[in-house]
Order: sequence, then structure tokens, then C-alpha cells
Amino acid sequence: MEEADPQRPDDEAALDDRDGAQDDTPEAAGERPVDEQPPLPAVPAPGAVGESPAPMHRDAAGDPVPTWLRVGAAIAGRLLVLAAAIAVAVYSLAYLRVVVLPIIVALLVTTVLRPCAKWLTRHRFSDGAAAATTLLVALAVLAGAVTLAGAAIGRQFSDLADSVQDGVREAGNALSGPPFNLSKADINDRIDKAVGQLSDSSGELTGGALEGALLVGEVLTGMIITLLLLFFFLKDGPGLWRWLVETFGGRQRSRMDDLGRRSYAALSGYVRGLVLVGLADATMIGAGLAIIGVPLVGPLMLLTFLAAFVPLIGAFTAGLAAVLIALVSGGIVKALIVFGLVVAVQQVEGHLLYPIIMGRTVHVHPIAVILALAIGGITAGIPGVFVSVPLVTVAATALTFARETREQPAAPA
Repeated sequence: MEEADPQRPDDEAALDDRDGAQDDTPEAAGERPVDEQPPLPAVPAPGAVGESPAPMHRDAAGDPVPTWLRVGAAIAGRLLVLAAAIAVAVYSLAYLRVVVLPIIVALLVTTVLRPCAKWLTRHRFSDGAAAATTLLVALAVLAGAVTLAGAAIGRQFSDLADSVQDGVREAGNALSGPPFNLSKADINDRIDKAVGQLSDSSGELTGGALEGALLVGEVLTGMIITLLLLFFFLKDGPGLWRWLVETFGGRQRSRMDDLGRRSYAALSGYVRGLVLVGLADATMIGAGLAIIGVPLVGPLMLLTFLAAFVPLIGAFTAGLAAVLIALVSGGIVKALIVFGLVVAVQQVEGHLLYPIIMGRTVHVHPIAVILALAIGGITAGIPGVFVSVPLVTVAATALTFARETREQPAAPA
């Protein structure tokens, strides 16, 4: 049996010693000695190369343009781009008025007729039958009203125009006396020029075979498009809205649906409120004129009702016509009484009817209404004046909705 060599180290002990030595040394652990560690990257001082761009309010070194001018130019450029986009949109809508105007009118009328169609649907009518029945009944009622009142009013409208013109001349004569003492010749000359311009304008509208044919064709086309759109809005309105929301809503489908429903409710309240306010104004004005003894009560009531659909301007025009006719028929005293009646009706409308009827659905400042009427009249004439306030109503509803939901997270898709 061979003896173990005392000089030879044990294999396992030697391996443990070597492993321990490797673990203790930084090189064996993959680390560098402290004196050989790479330097940490230096943090650049403020203003050094590599720093993020300086805020906009700090002037760059050597830049001759002051900060206020750069900021003002940036804001002005964005405002010009926004104004150009709005101008292009408004011009496009005015150019396509044969299509755009029927859409708006059909939508406004739908807000009035939709409850009738829903009532018929609840009573076992199909959607198509309910829409067709509602539309036919509305057309029949309109045709009956026009037939019953149109003949008498049509005969009196020429008298109404002559009476208004005579009233203007009576007002001119009153201005020529004390305490105004204006030149009667100058007043009559200006009145004649104004009447002549109105006559020329009406002649330009109705004169010319080609222009007249184009106008009639445009009106007929708009009426046909309006009736078709009205039928389909009554029949498939909710389905069309769901399709729009699902197609274009994306992740904001719930908010888009909520905004659309609020806008529709605002339009519905606006149109129904205008109808009720117009009926109330026409009734009060007609009763007052009949008691005072002013002629042409029927045309003035109809004018007052139609004027309710054009806020501010319409009420002023209807009241002025009533005052002028009273001036011609009964003199200055009767005209002043009618003027007081018109002011009283307008106060009742502004402080009682509007707050009660429209206070919960429409929140538009009078300044916004005035600007909308001016812009609508400049861009599209009478149709622009008619649709401007509903558009502002929808815009105000959208702004209110955006302010309410600004801090709310978007609902998951």
C-alpha cells in the first residue's frame, strides 16, 4: 500500500483556496479597482451645450428681435390661420346653401315634429308610417292655415306696405317741426331715395327671366331636399346618430353621444320656445291693436309671429310697422299708445316668457346673438340671419359641455 505524499496539497483544498482567492479580488469579480473606475459624466451647467432650449420668454444671445415681438407674431400667425379656416368654412357653407340650408331647416323642424312621430310609434305605427303620417299631417295643417288666412292677409299686405310708407313720411313731417326743426326737403329726399332703393332691389330680385328661373329652381330644390330630409330624420334619426357616433366617435364615443344629445335638446327647446313666444307675442299685440282700433290687425299678428324667429331684429321690425300704421291711421297719440303696447309686450317677453320657456335649455348672451345675426346676414342674407342663432346655440352648448368635461377622464371605448 502506497503512502500518501505529505508534500502534495489536497486537491479539494487547493481548489477551494483558488476559488476564494478569485472571489476576493476585484478583477475576478468583474470589477475595476477604485482608482481605475471611469469618471462619472459631468452635469452640464445652466446655459452649457446640451441643455434643453431656453424658455420662450428668455432672449437668445445676440437675437435682435425682442421677446414680446416674437410672442406677438406667433399669436398673430395662429389667429390668422384660424380666421382663414373659419372664413373658408363659412364660404363653403354659403356656397353650398342649397344643401346646407335644407339640412338645418329639416333638423329644426324635426325637433318640433319628433314627439308626434314617437307618439305614433308607441301606438303600433312602424317608423316609416309614423314619419309619413306626421309629415303629411304637418303639411295639411300648414296648407289649411295658409288657405284660410292667406286670402285676407294677401289682400291687406299691399295696404300694409302703403301704410308703412305713409307712416315713414308722417314721421318725417314730425321731424321737420318743433322741437327738431329739421329740413323737410332733406328728409323727404332721403325718404324718396330709400323707397327707390327698396323698389330697385325688389325689381332686381324679381326681374330677369334667367335670374327668376334660377331663384325659383333653387327654392323648389331646397324645399324638396328639406321634405326628404325631414322624412328620413323622423324615420331613422336615432339610427343615423348611432351610426355617426360609432363611425367617427372613436374613444370619445360616449362624450360625442352626450354632446349630440345635449345639442339636440337645446335646439328642440329653442325652436319650441320660439313658437310659443311668437304665439304669445302675436296674441298680445293683436288684442292690443284691436282694442286701440289700429287697422290691419291680421297681417300685423302674422308679422309678429314670424318676427319671433329672428331674435332682436324681428321684434323691432314688427313693432315699428305697428307704430307706423297707427301713426297713419290715428295720428301721433295713437302711435304713442301702440309704441307703449309694443314696449310692454317686449318687456313681458324678455322678463317672463324667455326665462320661463327657454331658461333651462338656451344660455346665449345677447352680444353673441347680435354678432351671429350680423355675420349670418353678411354671409348668407336672410337665410343666414334665420340659422345664425341656432348655430350659436349649438356652439354655446358645445362650449359648456367642454368646460364641464375638461377635468373628467375619457370613458373607455
